[in-house]
Amino acid sequence: MKKYILYALGIIVVILVFQFTFGVSTDRETLRSTDKGEVIGKIEGDNFVWRGIPFAKPPVGELRWRAPIEPDNWEGTLEALESSEACFQSDGMSMLGQGGGWSGSEDCLYLNVWSPKETNGKKLPVMMWIHGGGNRMGSASGYDPQAMVSKQDVVVVVVQYRMSTLGWFRHPSLRDNTTSAEDNSGNFGTLDTIMALRWIQKNITSFGGDESNVTIFGESAGGHNVAALYASPLAEGLFHKAIVQSGIVSTASAIQAENYYPETRISGTVSSKEMVNSLLISDDLASSVTEATKIQDSMSNKELSEYLKSKSPAEILEAEIKAEPRLGGMTRAYNDGHVIRPDGIEAIFSDASANRVPIIFGTNRYETKLFNMWNPSLVRSGEETNGFLPWLASWALPALPQEIYRPDYYDAVNQYGSDSWKEKAADTPASQMHASGHINTYVYRFDWQDLPEFNGVELSRLAGAAHALEIPFVFGSFFDSFMIKTFFDKEALSSAIKLSDHMISYWTQFAYTGDPGKGRDNKSPEWKPWSEEVSYIVLDSDRGQNISMRNDIVSWESLVQDLTLDTRLSNKEKCEILYGGSNEDDGYPWDAFNEFEGGYCLSLDLSYLDRGRRENIEGDNND
Repeated sequence: MKKYILYALGIIVVILVFQFTFGVSTDRETLRSTDKGEVIGKIEGDNFVWRGIPFAKPPVGELRWRAPIEPDNWEGTLEALESSEACFQSDGMSMLGQGGGWSGSEDCLYLNVWSPKETNGKKLPVMMWIHGGGNRMGSASGYDPQAMVSKQDVVVVVVQYRMSTLGWFRHPSLRDNTTSAEDNSGNFGTLDTIMALRWIQKNITSFGGDESNVTIFGESAGGHNVAALYASPLAEGLFHKAIVQSGIVSTASAIQAENYYPETRISGTVSSKEMVNSLLISDDLASSVTEATKIQDSMSNKELSEYLKSKSPAEILEAEIKAEPRLGGMTRAYNDGHVIRPDGIEAIFSDASANRVPIIFGTNRYETKLFNMWNPSLVRSGEETNGFLPWLASWALPALPQEIYRPDYYDAVNQYGSDSWKEKAADTPASQMHASGHINTYVYRFDWQDLPEFNGVELSRLAGAAHALEIPFVFGSFFDSFMIKTFFDKEALSSAIKLSDHMISYWTQFAYTGDPGKGRDNKSPEWKPWSEEVSYIVLDSDRGQNISMRNDIVSWESLVQDLTLDTRLSNKEKCEILYGGSNEDDGYPWDAFNEFEGGYCLSLDLSYLDRGRRENIEGDNND
């Protein structure tokens, strides 16, 4: 699955390359004081920008797998002109056979700040963005909120956090009488985002922001991390609104995280003990898993702790890859009982006694297209190019889509995978919030598909309303580039910009008031809260469905009912889709699979769909 995710992320990289960024020297107007020292940034358009401000001490050496601590004071003035290195991660293109291997650094806990030049002495709402990437890849440098900041007078902070098993990792040997409850949680990536929120509370006033009006928002894994903060007792009071964009809200098991796998190797998360086994085998200290287990069990906690901390970040992540379980899903926060409540993230959505702030949930109409467009069983890809833009894209990607093999089947696979995503990331949590008395719950579905033909392929069908496609509309700066203006015809571009303006208006009005309503200018169609009468708003351009409220809620029951009646799929294909959903470790009922068509699915051997091969059916809706 990872290689299809990486292909998809490569497309995003190509789009970002199309945007032009011009460096500017420091400007004295941007000189600000923080609790650790002075910083100076630069002016970009109508905004002040500061990049690479440390919000925690580098988590290296003895601070690896420890809760973040405040950075040291610095002398003089820090020139905050460039984004820091990304947190350590796999080099996506290297995993596609394009060279390299790893990128980034463990020294990565820095943030970027954008503020309008003219604030008229007002303290503006703050919006803290948490990037996506499966909690395995991504950085702050890929996001440009200049349009949002200048158009709607908000302060935007973009943060980085530790990822993969450098960010979420529990091993018993790392706990002793010197470690805190935060250290013992294993939720280091979550704690990094909490530390960033604490930095905002202490410092954002100097940048024009209002520390009493902070909205957290993020997409995909970033959306999951927003949900984790929503359910974290430690984050209470540090933010006042939340936006979960395409974010999975399930939690990884703290128990599974630090125990060996069962014989089936089915687990919802990577096991730290299995990772140590992989390291022992790689170091030729054991010749098999059985031998490695015996050695690990004979080592003292001190020996194991020193052994783990002696490893390079590359060795750690290589061991993680080798130790991946079957059906594990994305890297998620643990229900440790301190950083995240013991009953998990989902429990807060039904907990009327919890201190719950206004929240937006949302998904895209065809989330899974971003992954399935690179699935060789669904789409033929190759090196052939037809036109200037495909030729340019071929320089960044090893292959480009050439043909959808079975368009109807492709549509069906994406429909059910994306409906499943909507059910668990938006409709179910919103229904639970409403049922437990929370009235400030809002839901959207992003439906925009107004894409041209690309390399001889109907791009609207291939990638329309795909995962992450809403991000350029939320930030807005995407549409100013020459390449994007070349890619779209004038009418389509104008229509897309109008939709983007509406979305920026909704997002920032929510940041101001906790209610997206009719947007900042009171001219957008009204976005109503989730209720029995209307449930969510469709966000589409005036060349599509336009913007309107809907009430067709997705449940697991409705999904199975639609699947049963779908004539585009054989019964075996329906079972494949059900198997892909039912096997996830995030609450899907096995009954739907077991009882489908009188138990027909149980007669099939679908083991080839286990993690690592399931991408041939529906993509990974746990990104």
